[in-house]
Amino acid sequence: MKPMDLSLHALVILGSVGFLLFIIYLIKKGKMEVKYSIIWLAFSLCMIVFACFPYTVLVLNDIAGVIDPVNFIFFTQIIFILLILLSVSAVISGFSKKIKQLAQANAILEKRVRELEEKLNK
Repeated sequence: MKPMDLSLHALVILGSVGFLLFIIYLIKKGKMEVKYSIIWLAFSLCMIVFACFPYTVLVLNDIAGVIDPVNFIFFTQIIFILLILLSVSAVISGFSKKIKQLAQANAILEKRVRELEEKLNK
């Protein structure tokens, strides 16, 4: 390895470990729930493995039949991004249903309050 490659390699390892530590920090501070961070944790661990053991990228690249190892890394990142988008969409859909139910329950309660107010005013 050239010195430049070694410094870039170290930077990628430090960046991946820093990203993992940042996710753990967000979980500890309660800014991110564990169930939503599992994909992020898997992504950061995958990047740490790729950074620490670059040979795994070459082996997986040959297994997948991709021409260039960089394309394989982009491919895995795109898969993780799609998984993250899918999980966010599922969470948003769940929240949308809950908001709709809350709005309906609120409307029913408002109607009951108005009816009770009318009875009291009579």
